[in-house]
Parts: sequence; C-alpha cells; structure tokens
Amino acid sequence: MLLCFVAWTLNGVCMITETPAQEHPVPEHPVPEHPVPEHPVPEHPVPETPAQETPAQETPAQETTLELPKGYLAVGTDKVAAIDQLCQATAETGLFSGAVLVAKDGQVLYENAFGMANQEWQVPNTVETKFRLASVSKQFCSMLVMQLVQEGRLSLDDSISDHLTYYRKDSGDQITIHHLLAHQSGLPDFTASFDYRSKLSRLSFPPDEFIQQYCSGDLQHEPGTIYSYCNAGYCILGRIIEKVTGKSFGRQLQERILDPVGMANTGLDRNEAILQHRASGYTRGAFGLENADYISMATTPGPAGGMYSTVGDMFLWDRALTTDKLLNKQYRDLMFTPNSQVPEVKAAGGRARSIYGYGWQITTRTHPVTKRRSKVISHGGAINGFRAMEYRLVDDDAFVIVLCNQGDPVGAADVWRSVTRLSAELTAIVNDQPYRLPAKPGLSQNQRLLRLVQSEGLEAALQWFDERGKPAAWGGTFLLLAERLIADGDVETGLRLLEEDLARTPSKVWMVRKTAQAFLDNGRYAKALQYAEQGLQQRPHDERFLDIASEASRRIKPLAPVSQ
Repeated sequence: MLLCFVAWTLNGVCMITETPAQEHPVPEHPVPEHPVPEHPVPEHPVPETPAQETPAQETPAQETTLELPKGYLAVGTDKVAAIDQLCQATAETGLFSGAVLVAKDGQVLYENAFGMANQEWQVPNTVETKFRLASVSKQFCSMLVMQLVQEGRLSLDDSISDHLTYYRKDSGDQITIHHLLAHQSGLPDFTASFDYRSKLSRLSFPPDEFIQQYCSGDLQHEPGTIYSYCNAGYCILGRIIEKVTGKSFGRQLQERILDPVGMANTGLDRNEAILQHRASGYTRGAFGLENADYISMATTPGPAGGMYSTVGDMFLWDRALTTDKLLNKQYRDLMFTPNSQVPEVKAAGGRARSIYGYGWQITTRTHPVTKRRSKVISHGGAINGFRAMEYRLVDDDAFVIVLCNQGDPVGAADVWRSVTRLSAELTAIVNDQPYRLPAKPGLSQNQRLLRLVQSEGLEAALQWFDERGKPAAWGGTFLLLAERLIADGDVETGLRLLEEDLARTPSKVWMVRKTAQAFLDNGRYAKALQYAEQGLQQRPHDERFLDIASEASRRIKPLAPVSQ
C-alpha cells in the first residue's frame, strides 16, 4: 500500500504523517535522459493498462519521523512561501525568466512572473505575458482530432491517404490517425534534418507543399511498431483537420477550444501579427543572453508547436479537461491513456512500453525521499528562445505550468533542465513533499577564459585551461571565445586563439574552414590562403576552401593595371 505523506517541521526534524493513498503500480527502474529536449522524460514508465482506482482503506494515520537528506527542505505551514522561495531561487540562477502558476483543488495557489519579457527595453514579465508553447501545442491539436472522432467525421483508423489524396500511397495507406497522434507513424522528423535550423525553420511554405516535401520521407520503421517523436505527424494532423472541416486550423482552434473555454490570451502564433504582451525569446549563449534565432511560426511549428498562451489561460485549459465541456470522458480517456503496446526508440529513452497517449505523456512520479507516487499527465516544449513545462497531477487535483522565454543553444540544455527541475519541485511542494532549491551556477569555462584573457592575457587563460579545462569532444573548444574577442575588437587575440584551437585538433576540417574564413574576413589574406590550402589537402574538392583560396590569392596578388 502506497502512502500519502504530509510534512512539517518540529525542532528541526521533518515529521511525516502517513495516510492511505491511491496506488499506481509502476515498475521502478531508472530512465535515461532524453538527449533532445523537445519534451520531458518522466521518471518511470506506465503499465500497459491504466491503473484502476483503489479505494483508500480505513486505517488510522500513523506518525513517524523522517530526517530529510541534505539539501531537502520541508514545506512547512506556508506552502505559498515555499513555492515563492523556489521560484525566486530559480530565477536568481539566471537560467529562468518567465511565469509560473500552481493550482490545487481547482484554485490558483500561486501565480507570479520573473525576469524580463524584453531585455532591450527592460520590460518585465508579468502573469499576462504571452509565451510560445512549443510542443505543448500538440495537446490542442489532439483535442481537435478527438472532437472530430467523437462527431464521427474522423476515425482513428483512417489513413493519411483517406484525407490527403496527394500524399504518397505506399506510406499514406499504412499510416493512420492513431499512428500520427501516438508518434508511431515511422515518418522521419524534419527537425532532424541538417538544414532545419539554418534554412527550413526560417521559411514559409503552403501547407500541402510543406507536407509533400518535408513530411513524407521514407519510413524509418513500420507504422504502429515503435514510438518515435515526430513533429511531422502533427503537421499532417493539422492539415487533415482543415480538409475535414473546410476551415483553417487556427479558426478551428478558436471556435472549438479557445472561445468555449474563455482563453482570450491564447492563439496560433504568427510572426507578422501585432500581439500585445508578447515575450521576446532569448538564447542563453556562452557569455550571456542573446536574441533567439528567427523561426517562421506559420509552417514548421504550426499545429505541432506554433501556439502562444499565458499561465492563466493554461489553467483554464486544465480545468476544461476535467469536464465534458470540450470532449466526452471516453474520448478524453483515450488521450490520457499511454499507448504502451509498443516500445520506444533509444533516443526517446528506450523504454519497453511507450508512455505517450494522444498529445500527452502519462507517467507516475515517485518522490525520491518519501516514495509517494503521483500520476502525472504532462508535456513540455522547446522552440527558439522558449521553454515550457506543464504537469497535471490528476489524482491530487493539482496543476503546474511554467512558461519561460529563454532557450539553450544547440547541444546545451541548462535552461531546459532548470525549467524541468523547477516544475518537478513545484509538484513536490503542492503535495507537501520535501523539495530542493537549485544550486547557483558558477562561471562557465568560456566565461572564465574570457575574464582571464581580459585581465591577465591569453597565455594565462591557456595555462588555466591546460590545468583545469575541458576540451570539446568534436573540436572548436575556443571557437566561441575567439568569435567573441573578434566581435569585441580584439582581433589579434581572437585569431591567435583560433590557431591555438586548430593546433590542438588539426584533423577537424570544419575548424580549418572556420579559421581560414576568419582570417579572410579580417584581412589576413596570406594566413587565409595557408589554412585554405591546408583544408584542400584534406578535402581537395571542398567548394568553400576553393572559394577562400581564390579570394585570398586575388587579394594578395591584385590584378596588374591595364596598359594604355
């Protein structure tokens, strides 16, 4: 029998009252972190069939004493103060700016905002600030699909080909609405393409053209055999909704969900729209915040991740999901039931049973100290300059939403981890479980090296690195620092640092290319030619090396004047 724990402090010792609670039998084994932070990875998989409600047994409460491990705090008598302490401490790390809402028993317990909505104008975030939801948007798409299923206008067994007649028949006949909703289509995801960030995400396409070009690749596995997260599937679902209803996805969203629920501050984002209280998005770069890269919201996120909202509107959404207002219970249950008949790909955690329903993840979280278990229906999202995390603790009637206008650069996840940890600790506090405050991050390696270069010179910085630094696995350890120094006007030091980096990893062709280009851009043509020729020894037909060599040669030997 699992126990519900309520903690308070007594003479510095955490006292735990044990009362019976609903049981959620879930296998206990660790789950690796998801390497691509598109959506959260819960702690434990869920059984193939959802846990049945077990009535609490009438047994008297027992009182025991539990001394908390180092770093854990008891909630105490002022839950709101504990929540605020956690949120303030997270904001002070610099890895979170945004808004938070926590609700319990259908009432808002805490709502607050932190940091800046616009750094350049120093406009603070408020609880009315609108943030991009990224993949949290998928649950709205799944709701629209299930409404059409309830009305008999769609079937979960319908194929893509039933509604998109132009779609390639070999895979379109196999992939069903169910497969798309549950990420079991087998389609490759366009976000994994090598030019997604640099090109594809910046462009707008007519929807059918985009689906034909970027959402219809060769199947990576047979549909219905494995879970593999795929934004392309939800872009296809959005277009199917439009075909079936004869209205745009945005109009269906407004009429079927936002207006009935009263979500006046939520919608489908468009770059060109003038949107009051819109947060700007930022990337936490190597040396601080930077403006996030541009992304065209109309096409590539679209129904898969193109919405915005406020924390208050998301609470209205949570409340609507507890009623038949938008969808009858039997269809809501389909959304909230994991399709655990199939395993997950390794990149998604490699669990033997998928934890994904239709637009939601369904898990049971176990508190690391008290071992109290809570059923959680959740989803997270990550898009340029924004992170989001939503937890619905359905058996506890609790709700947590964290919206953040910061993101991580490619290959990093500090902001993502900050948002997911904040959300997880908030779920602990709302259920009176011990919680932890975040540690304040120290200087990054790049920040420390920059300070040393500026205060003591390049040699001192390199000496520190040789003694205590960590080289990048794929080369380019000093690249960001070199680019920063060059941008700040210290061109000589920046170029020297690039050469130092290349000397340590001479086989990294991409670094040879970066170095040659930097010397060319800064007027050091002989050096540019030297590194271009070095690159051509490794890649004789590389077009960029050929272009750099040609331009550097032309600059070194200008054309002779034309004779009269």
